[in-house]
Amino acid sequence: MGVNFLSRTAYAVILGATLATPHTAFAFEPTGNPVADAFLTSLEAGYATKVSVESVAVAGEEVVMKGISADYSAKGDKRVFSIGSASLSDAALQADGSITSSSMALTDLSFLLDGDMVKVEVGAFKGLRIPSPEEIKNPSTAIEKPPFYREMEFTGIKMSAEDEADVPIERFASTLNPIGDDGSIKASLNVEGILIDPNSVEDKDFAKQMTELGYDSLNLSIKGAGMWSAADGKAALEDFEISGKDMGALHISTTLLGLTPEVLAQFQEAESDFGKLTGLLQMISIVDLNIHFRNDTMVDRILDMQAKEAGTDRAGLVDQLSGAMPNILALLQNPGLQEKIQNAAVAFLNQPGTFTVSANPAQPVPFGQIVGVAMIAPQTIPDMLAVEIQANQ
Repeated sequence: MGVNFLSRTAYAVILGATLATPHTAFAFEPTGNPVADAFLTSLEAGYATKVSVESVAVAGEEVVMKGISADYSAKGDKRVFSIGSASLSDAALQADGSITSSSMALTDLSFLLDGDMVKVEVGAFKGLRIPSPEEIKNPSTAIEKPPFYREMEFTGIKMSAEDEADVPIERFASTLNPIGDDGSIKASLNVEGILIDPNSVEDKDFAKQMTELGYDSLNLSIKGAGMWSAADGKAALEDFEISGKDMGALHISTTLLGLTPEVLAQFQEAESDFGKLTGLLQMISIVDLNIHFRNDTMVDRILDMQAKEAGTDRAGLVDQLSGAMPNILALLQNPGLQEKIQNAAVAFLNQPGTFTVSANPAQPVPFGQIVGVAMIAPQTIPDMLAVEIQANQ
C-alpha cells in the first residue's frame, strides 16, 4: 500500500463532511429535520453532485441518520463517501449554519477514490462542530473558530487498492483542545497497528529487501503532539514519532514563528502563486528542529545484509564505509559539518544506537532567508542554523 494512497484518502475519511470546494445547486432532497438538512448541506458544500440519506429519525436527544451517501466524482474520477449510520447527540443548529453536538457515533464509513478504498467499522467524535457551508467554501474563515472536534477515534480501519492486499489499521485517534478563544489549540494524534505485508505491495524490490531483512510483516505506529498559538503565530510540533516493531523509531520536533491567522489566510489565498508564496516565507521563521532516530534491530539487519552481499563481515563493511566517508563528505564543502557527520556516523555504524540531527540557531531564521542562502551558498546553511550531529547520546 503506497504512502500516496494513505495521504490521499485518510483526511477525506476522517473529515468527510468538510470536503471543500464550492457548489451552489442543491444536491439532496430536504428531510425536514433542521440538523439532518444542515449536515447534508455541509456535505453538499464540498462540491457533491449528489447527496442522499435513506432515513432520519429522532430518538430523545439524538438525531439518527442512516444510509448517507455523497458523490464527489468529477472529470472521470470516481469519489464516493458513505456512512452506514450517524447518530448525533444534543445536536444544535447554529446561526451561522454550523452544527454543534456533544458526540457523534458513526458506523460503516467508506471512501472510494478511483480504485482506492478506505473502510471504517466504527467512529466516534466528542465535542463536535461541523463547519458551516461558508467555512467549507472559504477555509480561511475557520482559522479563529473552535476546532471541528475535541476527541475523535476510529477503529476497524481497512485500506485497499487495486492489485494490492488490504492494509488494516487498528486505531486512529486524535484530540483538538482549545487553549484560548482565538482558535489556539493543542493537538494530538495516535495511529496504532498499521499492518503491512511486504509481499503484497506493488514495489517488488521493496518486498524483496524487507524479506531479506527478515520482516515477514511490518507493524507501524504514528504518534504526534503539538500546539498553535494564534496570538503570536507560534506553532510547535512537540513530538512526532513513526515507529515500527523490531525496526526503530524516528522522532521529529520543531518550533516555528509567524504562523498568525492572517499569514495562514494569505497562504490559502496565494495557492499556486509562487511570487506570493515566496514573500510569505519571509514571515515564517524556524526556532529549532530536532530529528532523532532510535535503532531497534533495523540498522543491524541492514549492515549484516550488505556485509553478506559484499562478501565480508559487519566489521569489515563498517571499516570500508568509514574509510570512504571523507571523500564523499568533501562534496559538502563545509569542513566543520563534514567532521561532525563523520564522527557521528562512524560511532553509529560501530554501535547502532541513536542518531540525532538538531538545529538551534541563536535567533529565529526566516524561511525566506534560508531559500536565498540555498541559491547562493548552500554549504553555509548548517552553520546559519547551528546544526549539531550526534550519535549514541
